[in-house]
Amino acid sequence: MEINNYRNFFFDLDKTIWNWDKSVTGAEDLIDTLKDAGKNVYFHTDNTLLSRKAYADKLSSMGIPAEEEDVITSGYVAAEVLAMNNTRKVYAAGEQGLVEELGKKNIEITEEASTAVMGLDRNFNYDKISKLKEIIERDGTVYTCSTEKTFRRESKELPHQRPFNSAVKEYGKVELVGKPTEKYRKVFKDYFDYFPGKSLFIGDRLADIETGNKLGMKTAAVLSGDISEKKLKKAEDEQVPDYVLTGLHKLRRRII
Repeated sequence: MEINNYRNFFFDLDKTIWNWDKSVTGAEDLIDTLKDAGKNVYFHTDNTLLSRKAYADKLSSMGIPAEEEDVITSGYVAAEVLAMNNTRKVYAAGEQGLVEELGKKNIEITEEASTAVMGLDRNFNYDKISKLKEIIERDGTVYTCSTEKTFRRESKELPHQRPFNSAVKEYGKVELVGKPTEKYRKVFKDYFDYFPGKSLFIGDRLADIETGNKLGMKTAAVLSGDISEKKLKKAEDEQVPDYVLTGLHKLRRRII
């Protein structure tokens, strides 16, 4: 199928649409072109620094209009998973975006909990890892929202969540709820109204491509982030994209 024939476009945010402080070259023009052509545009991210509403506001401030319901985050997914499990109290290692999503599900954040959830936390410290260690050793559950290694701002690369996950794994098992897990995909399918055969899932990580493929969509890898030609050559079947793009501007040319 030609890219122009897809109706729904699902974009990752970090290293795909933006480098946090600034959108990547061609992002605004591409989204405008898609919307002018009557396409549906949605966004997905494993970065829990902001809530869905805050991400929509951030996109809009960059000239990419979006509403809260156009965005899904792994923080929202974590809150949904906890709610489905009737978990009403958690220990949270994360920032405002994760806290807000948990609050919207009326999940209390407390140190007196047997379940924990970890998002990107730029204030991760000894006390937090001690508490997570304690929960694991008491046979509690620790959910993590991402396996991303780096977080890119316009000027530099910073640590993302993976190093913190590795530290906690020293004490036992943690469970991922971000991309490409089954839990993530279940919440995703309930959240968005779309037909997989008419949808394209775009991202910069193999986890993005695996997620889109397992959701039954066509997938596009952009080489603006973690995916490289070398990684694609070693990718497993479920991680192989249908399209490979050097940048979003290449996608726009195939829409016009």
